[in-house]
This record gives sequence, C-alpha cells and structure tokens, in this order.
Amino acid sequence: MAIDHDVQEYDEKELDSVDKVSLDSNGQPLDDVKMVKEVEAMEDRIQNDEASENEYRVEEAYEVALKVLSTRDDPDLPSLTFRTFFLGLGFSAFGAVLAQIYYFKPQTLSVSTLFLLILSYWLGNAMHIALPSKGLFRFLNPGPFNIKEHVAIIIMSSTAAGSATAIQVISVQDLYYDNKMNAGIAIFTLIGSQLLGYGFAGLLQDILVKPTKCFWPANISTANLFQALHYDNQMTSKRVRLFWGIFIFMFWYWEIIPQWIFPLLTGLSIFCLANNKGTVFRNVFGGASNNEGMGLLSWCLDWNLIGSACLYNPIWLQINQDIGIIFTYILMSAVYYGNLWNAKQFPFMSQAIFDQNGAQYNQTALLTNGRFDPVKYEQLGPAYFSATNALYLITSNLSLGAVLTHVLLWHWDDLKPFFRSFNPWNRTPLVVHDPHYEKIKVYRAIPRWWYFVVLAVAYAIAQATNYTGHSGMPWWTLTVLVMISFIFCTLYGMLAATIGFYEFNSSGTGFFQMITAYILPGEPVANMYGALYGQHPMIQGIALLQDLKLGQYVKLAPRVTFLMQMSGTVVGAILNYVMMLSIINSQRDALLSISGTRLWSGQNAQSYNSNAISWGALGPQMFGPHAIYHMVPVSLAIGLVLPFPFYIAHRIWPRAGFQNFNTSIIMQYSCFLSVGINTSVNPSMVLGIFSQWWVRTRYPRWFTKYNYIVAAALDGGTQVISFILNFAVFGAAGTAHSFPDWWGNDLSLSADRCLAPDN
Repeated sequence: MAIDHDVQEYDEKELDSVDKVSLDSNGQPLDDVKMVKEVEAMEDRIQNDEASENEYRVEEAYEVALKVLSTRDDPDLPSLTFRTFFLGLGFSAFGAVLAQIYYFKPQTLSVSTLFLLILSYWLGNAMHIALPSKGLFRFLNPGPFNIKEHVAIIIMSSTAAGSATAIQVISVQDLYYDNKMNAGIAIFTLIGSQLLGYGFAGLLQDILVKPTKCFWPANISTANLFQALHYDNQMTSKRVRLFWGIFIFMFWYWEIIPQWIFPLLTGLSIFCLANNKGTVFRNVFGGASNNEGMGLLSWCLDWNLIGSACLYNPIWLQINQDIGIIFTYILMSAVYYGNLWNAKQFPFMSQAIFDQNGAQYNQTALLTNGRFDPVKYEQLGPAYFSATNALYLITSNLSLGAVLTHVLLWHWDDLKPFFRSFNPWNRTPLVVHDPHYEKIKVYRAIPRWWYFVVLAVAYAIAQATNYTGHSGMPWWTLTVLVMISFIFCTLYGMLAATIGFYEFNSSGTGFFQMITAYILPGEPVANMYGALYGQHPMIQGIALLQDLKLGQYVKLAPRVTFLMQMSGTVVGAILNYVMMLSIINSQRDALLSISGTRLWSGQNAQSYNSNAISWGALGPQMFGPHAIYHMVPVSLAIGLVLPFPFYIAHRIWPRAGFQNFNTSIIMQYSCFLSVGINTSVNPSMVLGIFSQWWVRTRYPRWFTKYNYIVAAALDGGTQVISFILNFAVFGAAGTAHSFPDWWGNDLSLSADRCLAPDN
C-alpha cells in the first residue's frame, strides 16, 4: 500500500513510536487522519473486488490486520444492552458450569469460543425478532443484534468458560490433603489469581495491543467472522455463504464420520496397516490414540484434531514449528532406542512417574503430614520419568531460556517505550500509528491507574488467601513468583502478539514448579500454589491482552471490554467453585479412584497432585546436581545462548533471513510429540505451507478475502457437532455409545490399527 503523507509539525526523533508503520514510504511521520482515510479507501476496493493485485497481497504477517479486517465503526451502536447482559450472563454461567463438569469427566474437553460465538449469534438475532421494539419495553430491543453486543457477550462468556487453575489447587487439597477451604477464601483465591493477570494486561497494552505489528494472529479469524456476520449482506455476501456452506458440511456431513463411525480416518498410516504387532512401528508411525506414538508419515482427516491454526498462523511461526517437529522425530527416537535414562524400562510415551522396576511410583507414600519424608523415600527408592517426558522437560527449559534472550535481542526497541513510561521525568510521548487504534480513540480510554489498582488489590487478595488457605508458601516467595510471572507475561505476550506463539502453557507450569521446588523443597502443597501464582497470571494476562486486541479490531469501547472481562471473571469464579464443591461432595469415591467411572474421573486432579508431589517432594532427588535429570535445570542456562548464532549471522548477513528463525519456538517443538494424539501434525504442516505460502503468494485475492473465513467455518462446524457428539455418544452426559466394532473401528487396536499403546 503506497502512502504519500504530509510532514507533521513535530520531529519524529522526539517521539517514542512502537509501531511498524510509524513512517511513510518517504521516511516522514505519518498523518494519522490521512492514513485512516487511505486504509478505508483500500478496504472498499478490496470489498468491491476493485483492488490491485498488490493491494490484495499480504507481504508482512501483520498486514492481515489491515487487509483482511475492516476499520469500520459506528460509535452510535449500543453495546451494553439488555441482550448483552442477558446472553452474557447466561453464556458465562453455561460456560463456567460446563467447563467445571468437563474437568471431572473421563474425557478432558474445553468450551469452544467459536461454539459460544455461533450460538450467541443465533440467540441474539432470535431475541431481536421476539422482543418488543415499541411501547413500554422497547428498551429491551434497541435494534438489530449488532457486532458490539455480540463481541461483548463473547468476551464475557469466554472469560468465564474455563476451569480456573485455582480450582485444581482447591480440589486437590480437599481430595488428598483433607483441607476443606472456606468458601469465601476459595472464591477470593480464584478471583485474586486471575486479577493479577488483568493487572499485567493493563500495564502491557500500550506495547502489546495498540501497535499494528502486535496483530495477535489468533484473533484475525474470529474478528473476520464477527465482521462478516454483522457487516456483510447475509443474502448476497460470498463470504457469508461460504462460511455457512462449509459450516453445514462439517457439522452435518463430515465430522461424525472420523470422530465416531470411522475412527481410522483420524490416523491413516500405511505402516500401521501393514504391521499392527510391532512396537517400533507403533512408536514411530502410530499416533491416532493418546500416548501411542509420533505419527511419522501418517495422515489425519479429523478437523477436530487438525484445527485451523495452520490456516491463520504466520508462515515463519509454522516453519520454526516444523523444524522443531523434525528434531522431535530424531531426538525422541535417539533417546528411547539409545536407552538414555534407562528408557526401555518405561513406556515410550507417558507422563507418569515410575520406580526402578517400571511400575508406577507410589508418590503419596512419600509424604508424612503432607510433606516429604526422607525415610520413606529410602524405602521406596528413586523415581524416574519416561525418557521422552524427561526430554520434553529439557527442550521446554531450553525454550524458556531462549525466549528471554530472543525477545531482548529482537524486540528491545519495542519494549523500551514500556519501561520508559514508568520514568516520572520522561517527557517523550508514546506514539501509535495504527488505523484500528486511531478509530477507537473516540471512546474513553482506561487510565493506567485503574490497572495499578487492580494489580494492587489482586496482590493483596493473593497474599491473604495464600496464608488463610494454608499454602505453606511465605509472602516473599509469592512476591518473587508474581514478579517472574510478569516478566514471562511480557516475553511470551510479545511472541503471541507478533507471531502467534502460544505453546508455552505446560512448559511454563513445569518451570514455576521447578522454581518453587528449589525455594521450598519437600512442600507439595506450596508447590501447587507456586504454579498457581506463577503460571496462571501469565496465561490469564496474555488471554486478556488478546481480548483487548479483539475489542480494538471490532471497535468495542475499552471500558466495555474491561467491564465484560471483570464480570466474566467473577461469574466464572463463583460458579466454578459451586460446581466443584457439588461434584466433590457427591462423587468423592469416584474422583479418588484410579480408574473413576464412566461418568466421573479425578484424572486431572490426580495428575496435578502427582506433578506437585514429583516437583515439590522429589525435586532435589530428581533434578539436583548429581541426580539423573540434572540436565533439566541446566538446560535453562543453555537456552539463554541459543539465539546468539542467528542474531550474529543476521548482523553479518542482514538480508539472508536469519531474523526469521526463533530458537525458542524450535526448542519448544523439539519434543512436541511426547504426549497426546499426533497424527494431525503432518496435515497441519502441509496445510500451513499451502495456505500461508502457496495461496498467499500465488492467489492473494482469494487469501485476503476468504482464507480466514474458511478457517472459522471449518472450526465452527466441527466444534458445534463435537459438542453434540460428546453428550450424545461419547458419554459426557451418561453412558457412552460406541459405534459397532468393525475394521475401521477395531476396539482392540489403536484408532489407526496399530498396536495399542502401553498402559
């Protein structure tokens, strides 16, 4: 997009700009009003199929925010209406209750945002038709269901529609440590741990939300769907017709086949079809069942497993991921078949802890009064991981170390304005040149002091509930963990905003458990709280930053976004706790059972408790200087130096493209296949290159107009039918109804007809 701007009166050197488009093509400061008009004109040309090939073409990843999404806004559209609060509270309650039920189910599920988006769209339009628009109650129906109401509902309900990390801590203490937390303390623990993330998000929004280059790739498809549903003519729009056509196909005709009728389609492997007896074939080529194998050269046709991230994630994120996946195949095979850490004594893939004979370790027998007992440890003997799980801990820590160096080397100029803004003597104004941000300036901004207040209140709540909840964690430990959490929220938030990297949830939890284990050895309950106040605020902060960017894309007033986030948090916390208490009180025996029942399972709580014991009780024995897994903490230090070769090479050969390689992402994916179902990796790699390289460069018009709406349609249809299938046939609401056993659904083998995984 060529822009010819007039020079403004100020000198660019006197500004602190955080935007990629801070200068025009002639190197002059941008005239923001003129920039917005030119962007709007380009959007009209794209919408009317009158744009040039170059205008359709997306060269830089962040350009999708300007070419795919509209800057359109109508400040007169109401956002806080009866429909907003009725549907927002309703879907928040629905999502929070459902998420908590899912947490205690044999199948670990999540409440889909796209599912809530589509359902709320139908109900919002139904309310517009049904509610009176005249007379005494006309305030109930202020006009057609609009985009701002819709986005406000989704921000509120998606904030509530999850089982908060604090629930895991509270439920584990109740189930395994006979510590029944007071209801008020429990709810405030839930709220306080999440509000810390709100404080983080508010402080970071200037550098991670407002600029164009922080475009949050995961938002593009969702925002594009919002705009298509509300701005396009529903009868003639090709985008809308394409969306509903693909949605109906996935919902009505396709997904029921691989998910229920023909599970073999979740993992087509020639090698497994040829040999379903050999463990090597299963470990290397199998992968359609949980913890089965790496899925090398297998192909998946189940979109529920593939997902649309491969269609919207930038090409260089996917290339770095693919490099890591290639390393995975090599490293996991080498570690296991090289018998490193006695690998062959244990399953190829498992997240359990084992004794030296290969049986699962009796972790609870280690404790006396909830604390590590060295005498009992001598009786039980050392504990071991499966080799691939230990490798994952190492590569995750390599990634954690690398992210610090990578962001400081490549994004220091982006971070400087943030640190400078805390200097009371700083007089350099912060400048953002972004058309979406420029349009949202008509709404009152949220003062930074609001977020300072939120952060201070959340910190006070965390300290109070930390002591009243008997965590065993001193106040200064919590303070240190919150500070570290904020640092990683900044680092990972930068990567999530600029390139779409999110694969740090589980590795971050392990990192904070490790840190807490070194600070407070032998304290599993304190270790759980350490992970809670380290990992959860970071994840919550990044999720809220993403919501703030979504609000900026659709021009939802920042104060409305803030209100919706706060409301969703409170509603979610209360209902999470009420449902947790109800389920634990009525299903305690089932939740404490190893196998559970067909309806209820404590597997998530058991896993969380096991991790806390392994790190909190066995940390020094497993990860100390002379322990078998001493390379796990050492890998943090090694990770710090990994970005330097690419950075030095870039400084020597600046046009060679070395700036596109991110060792943090590569390392995070270098043992990515050590858990879960892995047959979806190969089609994701192929589809990612096809969409983000072939289609984007060869067919820029189609890519700009339709790529992201197709991604939303594929996910939307899949997630709605998956929700129905989970309750109708997979046992989420009662008895499971398996499809009859046949060749494509052989219940004695894995889904891809490989040898079943080790139990």
